[in-house]
Amino acid sequence: MKPTTQLIQTALIAALNPETITVTDDHEEHVGHAHADSGHFTVHITAKAFQGKNAVTRHRLIYQSLGSLMQTHIHALRIDAKAPGE
Repeated sequence: MKPTTQLIQTALIAALNPETITVTDDHEEHVGHAHADSGHFTVHITAKAFQGKNAVTRHRLIYQSLGSLMQTHIHALRIDAKAPGE
């Protein structure tokens, strides 16, 4: 796992205690684009913290959990956030 991918996963585990989490570095899909060498990621996460919350609120929880990584390490983040059983 690449260092930034590990930082993202560690931050989300600490903040949201997910049942499942997968973080993927997507930089290869963005060759020729701005920040193509780094900064593009996908997160698939299932956590009880998302129960009863809409997609916007789930995304805000993730952005909040990632804190300064959103300014320093992450250029683009694709999110698939679900509550258990969804």
